[in-house]
Amino acid sequence: MEKGICIGEIRPGIEISGLFCVSSKSMRQTRSGSPFISMTLSDNTGSMEARVWEKAKELDTIFEKGDIIDVRAEAVEFNGQCQLKVNNIRALGPDEEIDPAMFLPAAPIDRTRYWNFCQKAISSVKKPDLKKVLEELFSAPEIRNSFCQAPAAKKMHHAYIGGLLEHSVNLLKLSELVCKLYPHLDRDLMIAASLCHDIGKTRELSWKSPPIDYTDQGRLLGHIAMGLQMVEKAVDTARLPQNSKTILALKHIILSHHGQREFGSPVLPMTEEAVVFHMIDDLDAKLNFLGGLKEEGSEAGWTDFQRLFERYFFLAPKPPEPALAEFSAGNPHEPDNQDTREEQRPSQAKLWQSLLEEP
Repeated sequence: MEKGICIGEIRPGIEISGLFCVSSKSMRQTRSGSPFISMTLSDNTGSMEARVWEKAKELDTIFEKGDIIDVRAEAVEFNGQCQLKVNNIRALGPDEEIDPAMFLPAAPIDRTRYWNFCQKAISSVKKPDLKKVLEELFSAPEIRNSFCQAPAAKKMHHAYIGGLLEHSVNLLKLSELVCKLYPHLDRDLMIAASLCHDIGKTRELSWKSPPIDYTDQGRLLGHIAMGLQMVEKAVDTARLPQNSKTILALKHIILSHHGQREFGSPVLPMTEEAVVFHMIDDLDAKLNFLGGLKEEGSEAGWTDFQRLFERYFFLAPKPPEPALAEFSAGNPHEPDNQDTREEQRPSQAKLWQSLLEEP
């Protein structure tokens, strides 16, 4: 469905029509005792207070907090703030598909192109058993769609719509580069791990309406256990042996990719590919976290104290997003011209120099 007008576009004096998420909702009474609905409507551009004065009891029964609703309203000014006077509300039907990116932060990527990148990666896998597992796992439309929509975390890293897809593609690209430098590593295994290691997050997290949160089974089981179950089901459906050397190696990476037991891995990385995969997974997660700090700060330099890492960070300005290169079958992307990279690289050295020059 079309989103209609966004919160950030609404100004007093106009009539609006659009889809919004109900962030809060309560039934109240005027001084004369008449009921009205007070609520907050939101989308990915902001939030706004709204009131339902007419047919409040009737409309109250058709939607709840967290629902996406189709709203017709007038934008008015109240106490210096823009507010919506709602004239009608329509609850969406179960067959009306909504892109959650309309109502939550979304990855700055073309999700269709990124999924095509994943498909090319799967096509390039040469080991029949790994290829069958990947094809079986992503053949189900609900898994494929969730994989392209899901965040990679609630808060820590890639915590937005499409975050899991972006994170997985980053690991595909890093795996290619590492396997070129260390050609004895199992490239097919690294590709399969890039796509499978966090597949459980499609069930661990909920994101269909704000906020991003954990599902009940996500809290009780966690994405590592659920991801292993999903892969084992794909192995069974593909009629492959669960204990073959290759399948065990893939399951080991899924179980060990957090690197340490205190971080949620039931086993430690015990193969070269598992060690490498944990490192590139951690690299991409931490750089995304630091990139988020750059987004929050108005200027480059020192961040606030980050309790999770027990330190401050000194950050350069955020560079422009690079274009997504085509996936290569066995060879990593050729680096851009060195001179061009040097010109575009954020000048961390200049920041350090300016810091040292301060009295």
